[in-house]
Amino acid sequence: MAELIFEKDFLKKLENMAFLLKKAQAGCYSGLHRSTRKGQSVEFADYRSYVAGDDFRQVDWNAYARLDRLFIKLFMEENDLRIHFLLDTSGSMALEESSKVFLAKQLVGALGYLALVNMEQVGVIALNQKTNRVLPLQRGRNAISRLWGFLSQLEAGGETDLNISLRQTGKYIKGPGIAILISDLLSPSGFQEGLKYLQHLGQQVVVLHILAPEERGPQLLGNFRLVDCETGLEKEVSITPILLKAYKDHLETFLSSIKQFCLSREITYHMVGSDDNLEDILLRSLRGVEVLV
Repeated sequence: MAELIFEKDFLKKLENMAFLLKKAQAGCYSGLHRSTRKGQSVEFADYRSYVAGDDFRQVDWNAYARLDRLFIKLFMEENDLRIHFLLDTSGSMALEESSKVFLAKQLVGALGYLALVNMEQVGVIALNQKTNRVLPLQRGRNAISRLWGFLSQLEAGGETDLNISLRQTGKYIKGPGIAILISDLLSPSGFQEGLKYLQHLGQQVVVLHILAPEERGPQLLGNFRLVDCETGLEKEVSITPILLKAYKDHLETFLSSIKQFCLSREITYHMVGSDDNLEDILLRSLRGVEVLV
């Protein structure tokens, strides 16, 4: 089990960002509170650095006079934002050549950190066929170590039916919010019904699709014994250029169908490689698809 470690400079960059919600969920508002609703119960909670687009009315001008930096006051409302990270921990996420699950844990650790410093509620559900491991909703900086500790203990292995596992999340997800699925989406029965169920629960769904380099562009030629990393089943295969082309064509069809499904359901979709740089994903790629700002 690899421990999650983030550089301080990287975390400082994260603190200058925020989740960008394209549409508000009924009764669900961000912990950093750009809401202009009046007559609502609010409680001062913390500060964070100013981000372009923040409400200037929430700037602490006394802090600016002392430190020459802009800080935003954070408030908690009774109906604050709930973010659930749904982390696929099936065997296919732990390929020996390139661990997809490690990048997935890094993404949850970093995005969860960002949410917690902004006083959002954060929960994690590790999806697995046998049982879903759960970190209940947490809030505030004091919860960061619990989040990272929980993630560090997770390992990938075994089978997972994403449709079944996603439907089981209804036991833990109560009320509207954001559900961020991080998975390779390699589930024999599919995942579409599970995503529809999340929307039925009132979730704004984001899919971060992780594939390894050897999945996106395999370089194998010759005779091999392929082993299913989830079931253990073996198959003798003679890999030829024709077979490789057929695989790549099938992959393109698979990816296209995912994008079309997500587009039709207004689900935010973004694919990343397990070899991609974490900072590039968070500071650039996720801004491009309007997950972060």
